[in-house]
Formats: sequence, C-alpha cells, structure tokens
Amino acid sequence: MKRLLFFLTVLTLLLNTCLISLAETKPVFDPKWTPQDLKIELKTYPDGRPYFYLTWLNSQGVLDMISYWDENGEAPLSYYVDVKIDEGSWQYDVGLNMFGNSLHAGYDESGIFDIRFAVLDPENQDYLGNIDIKSNYYSFRVCYSYSEPDSDVLEVQSAFSKPISIGTPSYYQAASEWAKPELQQASEAGLIPSLLVGADMTKPITREEFCELALALYEKTTNLTVEPFAPNPFKDTVNAQILKAYALGITNGTSETTFEPQKTINRQECATMLLRALKKITPTADFSIADVTDFPDQKEIDNWAVEAAKYMSKIKVVKGDAYTGNFMPKASAAREAAIAMSLRIYQNQKP
Repeated sequence: MKRLLFFLTVLTLLLNTCLISLAETKPVFDPKWTPQDLKIELKTYPDGRPYFYLTWLNSQGVLDMISYWDENGEAPLSYYVDVKIDEGSWQYDVGLNMFGNSLHAGYDESGIFDIRFAVLDPENQDYLGNIDIKSNYYSFRVCYSYSEPDSDVLEVQSAFSKPISIGTPSYYQAASEWAKPELQQASEAGLIPSLLVGADMTKPITREEFCELALALYEKTTNLTVEPFAPNPFKDTVNAQILKAYALGITNGTSETTFEPQKTINRQECATMLLRALKKITPTADFSIADVTDFPDQKEIDNWAVEAAKYMSKIKVVKGDAYTGNFMPKASAAREAAIAMSLRIYQNQKP
C-alpha cells in the first residue's frame, strides 16, 4: 500500500512538473503573422488639430506571445506603421524609419486587452505634414517585429498587412485620352474599387480586379450588400470581394480549389461576367439577342460567351472595333475599358 501511495505521489509530481513546463513554454514568433482588418480614422484633438487613429486585429499567435511576455518580462514584440502619401514611396522602401512601439499587454480606449492601435500625430511624425485628406491620399500598412532576448538575432520582421487608405486619391496613374471622361464619372459614382485606385489604367485587368469592379457595380446600383461565400473553396485567395462575387454567381473559379486572382481576363470573359452581374441587378429584364447580327469574327467567340458578347453590344456597353466591327473576344481587357463598361451599365440603370 505504501509503495502504491509513493508511486502515485511521484506520478502526481511528474504530471504537475510537466503541466508547469507546458504552461511556461515560450511561444515561437512566426514571420507569416500579419495584422488583420486595418481601419483608419481621421480624428481631432480638443484644440482642433487632426491626427490619424489606426486600428487592427492581432492573431491568436500574437495574443499568446503578448500574454506570455506579460508574465515573463519585457515584451520583445513590437509593431511598426509604414506610411506613403499619394503616389510616393513607402517610408520603409526608401530606408526611412517607421513609427512603432512595443506590442505589450494593456488596454486601448475600447477596453481591449492587447495593444492594437496607433496614434499618428503630425507633430510626432513630421513626414505627415499638415494633414489634408481633401488634397492628399494617405496609405498605411503595419508589420510585426520580434527581437529574441539573449539572442544574436537582432530582429525578425513579419510581412506587411494589406494597406488601408484615406483621403482623396489620384484615381489613375496613366490612362488613354478617350477613357479619361468615363474614368472621372466612374470615380464620382464610386465605381472604382480601392484595388484599382492609382493604377495604370492602360494595363490588362486581372480576375481579382474585375471581381471587385463587378461587385462595386452591383452594390452601387442595387444599394445591397453581399456576404462572402463560406467556407472559402479557394486555396489561392482570401479576398472577401472575390468571395462575394462568387456568392452572387458573377464569377467562377478556374478549378474547384483555385481562382488565379492575378490572371488577366479577355473581352469575352469580361462581357460574360458583366452580363451575370446585370442579370443579378435586373433579373426580369429582356436579355434577348435574337435581333443582334453576328460579328465579323463570330467564329472566334466561344459558345459560352456568345450571349454576353451580343447583348453587351446590343446595349452599347461593349463596342467592337471601329473599323472592322470585330468583337475581338480573345484580346485582353484593359482596366480603363472594363471600368468604362461598368459605368455604361450603371448609367443604363439610372432613371
């Protein structure tokens, strides 16, 4: 009996030791962690001076590190905020210092336990100048930095978060002369998604960009919002706008598990996705193409795209070649052309 009691006592001590050891196990920093769901607000002090208030969400891994170091010494985990103004360079990319601070345990003004906010004051960050969101466009991104205590490795930096912007952007970097009036109108109507703001509009549009464009058209025209498709079937994107367009049926994947967001699209694909969006916007409209004549290059249009090509031509959204009348289905669709098509549909829906 005494041996049994002794054995149980030893076993209990060993289990307690293991539990204590596990509880005190130091979490490992993962450079793949990035701040999520960035939000930016322009606020003012009581004396009227403006400042930026930036917030984000920390992953569970970051929270575990904050909790561990709160109990075991000074926090070696920090955040850094990178800034660019208009189409200038990011501070980090040109070797300038970023604003940062220790990512320690504490409470923000919302009562959140972990630090997940930053106050960007022009008096402390002089590169912000006099904040003027009516004339300038400010972009922010955040990363983590970890300095292992008692280690030869000075610092490990994570990837940057997805940028967040505020202000009045220059909504294109380059554009064809014919496109500028319609780009202006599209910008004023709120049809240009942030992903395309400041882009070279003469370049081909990607699947990701077009999804965001088509979704903006749907939401602006209907005043409805869409929930992302869940669970996400794709391994190569987590873009909520893509998942919303997928939920609407505007777009499909390139396979059951891939979307290929950076793949460019051609004119017949562009017309097809626009027709799907339009059918969601006005499902009872007459989409007949019986009276539409064939294009001179009709045989080059894939069967699945014929209806879209003809209907978009019928309502004068997609135009053929001015000299030959060809639809040119396999030609890449430029960003400016896609935005112009979206604008024309939007204008057709206005009373």
